Amino acid sequence: MVAARLVAKGNTIPQAAECMQRASALSQTVSSAKAFSASTEPEPSLKVVTVYQDPLTRHWATKLWERVGQLISDEVVCHQSWKMSDLTDPRVFLDAVRAAAEADVLVISVRDAGELPINFYVWVDAWVPSRAGPAGALVALIGMPPQPDSQSGRAYQYLETVARKAHLDFLPHERKLPDNPLSLSTPVKLGQPASLTIHLAA
Repeated sequence: MVAARLVAKGNTIPQAAECMQRASALSQTVSSAKAFSASTEPEPSLKVVTVYQDPLTRHWATKLWERVGQLISDEVVCHQSWKMSDLTDPRVFLDAVRAAAEADVLVISVRDAGELPINFYVWVDAWVPSRAGPAGALVALIGMPPQPDSQSGRAYQYLETVARKAHLDFLPHERKLPDNPLSLSTPVKLGQPASLTIHLAA
């Protein structure tokens, strides 16, 4: 069983990867996942689901996963990703619920700026009771406002509660949101599809 707690230090992507490496959460999850099939097309041994709030939070998740990918060699990873606003689509919602219920690692990337979208809460409530697989991890990338207020910390507390209910190790990493509000939703060039199966090499 994964047994780690990530303590966030600093705001850079390399520091996030270093923390995750120290925690050994993903490497232990890999070792507890299903072994490769004997066929020429092996089944994914690590299932990862990412849900993000906007382009900025998607950028955080993508860059973090690129760094973590450098720590995992010769493993086939199935990585699926959705934007929170897309969960209003019934088909997308069902696909995301099934994926989360079976995922080894969930990456939730959000801004801690008040309430999260209602469809995100509905999605969480739908998959938490369905968690029947082996223990895994919930990696929380949380954007903190430059000037904390009475709403600050609510996203952290909520995701920590979700991880506990779903029997997932909670691995939080806090990032400072930019001072300029316009940059919170500035598109970034990612060059990756929303859902894909990739082969990560060291």
